[in-house]
Amino acid sequence: MIKRRIFTPFLCLLLAVVANAQPKEIANFIDPSNIDSSIRPGDDFYRYANGKWIKNNPVPPSKTRWSNFGVLAEEASNSLKLLLEEAAAAPGKSRIMQMTGDFYASAMDSIAIENAGLSPLKADLERIYAITNLDQVISEIGTMRTKGIAAPLFGFFIGQDSKKVSEYIPQFGQGGTTLPDRDYYLKNDARSVKIRSEYLSFITDMFILTGLGDSLAHHHAAVILALETKLAEAQLSRVELRDPQRLYNKFFVDDFTKTTPAVDWRLLMEKMLVKNADSIIVTNPRFLRVADTLLRATPVDDWKTYLQWYVIKNAANYLSNNFVQRNFQFNKVLTGQKEIVPRWQRMSGLIDGSLGDLLGQLYVEKYFKPAAKQRMTELVTNLQSAFEDRIKGLDWMSKDTKERALVKLSAFGKKIGYTDKWKTYEGVVVIRNSFIENIRNTAIWTYNDQISKLGNPVDKTEWRMTPPTINASYSPLRNEITFPAGILQFPFFDFKADDAVNYGGIV
Repeated sequence: MIKRRIFTPFLCLLLAVVANAQPKEIANFIDPSNIDSSIRPGDDFYRYANGKWIKNNPVPPSKTRWSNFGVLAEEASNSLKLLLEEAAAAPGKSRIMQMTGDFYASAMDSIAIENAGLSPLKADLERIYAITNLDQVISEIGTMRTKGIAAPLFGFFIGQDSKKVSEYIPQFGQGGTTLPDRDYYLKNDARSVKIRSEYLSFITDMFILTGLGDSLAHHHAAVILALETKLAEAQLSRVELRDPQRLYNKFFVDDFTKTTPAVDWRLLMEKMLVKNADSIIVTNPRFLRVADTLLRATPVDDWKTYLQWYVIKNAANYLSNNFVQRNFQFNKVLTGQKEIVPRWQRMSGLIDGSLGDLLGQLYVEKYFKPAAKQRMTELVTNLQSAFEDRIKGLDWMSKDTKERALVKLSAFGKKIGYTDKWKTYEGVVVIRNSFIENIRNTAIWTYNDQISKLGNPVDKTEWRMTPPTINASYSPLRNEITFPAGILQFPFFDFKADDAVNYGGIV
């Protein structure tokens, strides 16, 4: 996902002049008060154009960074809050209102969540505690995904085959760790050492909150850190993960199983509800081989501890306040965030991620004009035409290459505002008084929706952003650009603005 660059007021003005726009038309969209004229543009143009805005807009205590993206995200959150409160107050109005409103009501019922305590996780923790052998450990690793609980040990998704882009294929990658990057486990600088120490305390405290004694909780924390460190040692670095050739390793399922004595990948995929897949892509084969070695070399009791930790940490933000606050305290260490995001904002974001096409319909109906979608589509189409002219006029590109480039350009997909094919979430059950169950039910639906793609042609109409999203992206595999409704507002886009302002702001 590529975040868009924020164009400065000065540059927008320059673009307007170049396009022969009338200054009067763009005056309302240029705010000279953001400019710090004490700085020479040639010395530091960014500070010149944005200096006063930065000075007058400090990072809020509940955020870790702040920009126009953050401002719009805050506005979008408030818009979602109003929609969800309205839906929660009138659940019988429509199916969309019923599902989003009941989910929000369950998420905001802090009294019920406090009273429930750890009970929503009890069955999962007891099932894991009853495990007696390695085969059951491996089976649970698959089962947890299908039940919407967590995704331990490795990464997995159904995605496009990057060398056969019309087809979906199961893809496996490194995972199994909690800290943001492998370097947090492996570096010995002061900050990394401190974070690992804080992580041990965090795990210990979370297990104590589940009812374990101090000694056993400390032991569990040591087991988890040791296991995750070994997994981190086998992970690729961030730089290595940028190499698409290195990440493309295609195997027949049975052939890859021969390299992992403990794991039969065909059987595990069946447990994960993935059927009729003869081939897989593995981004880091060494990682899965190391994970297989660890499965065989590590006591079953340690794996049980690891799996229980995955259940706890993935639910921590949705349990009673003591779990939420302890989870935030560790996040504070990692990010420097000073205050927890208000509950309503966290929950509106959760529902946007869980039932995005339902909440998205309410959002665009109230906040996004169809005319804006048409205007932005025209803007992108104009850019296509400009690129076509430039390609045709290039003197360094061969005729054959130009023809191929023009074919790709003509096939360029434009996703503007919102999807034309909303997901219905058929079969999802949302219960007004069962928060964790709602999270699980929507996660199960999302997982099954992903699995159902296998064996079907790639759906180029599918969106991977929800309408309120404050972002934009270009997908090389799909050759498409996405501008959700959320980003199509000032300062990136405004229906009333001159074209030059919108080209400068959104491109």
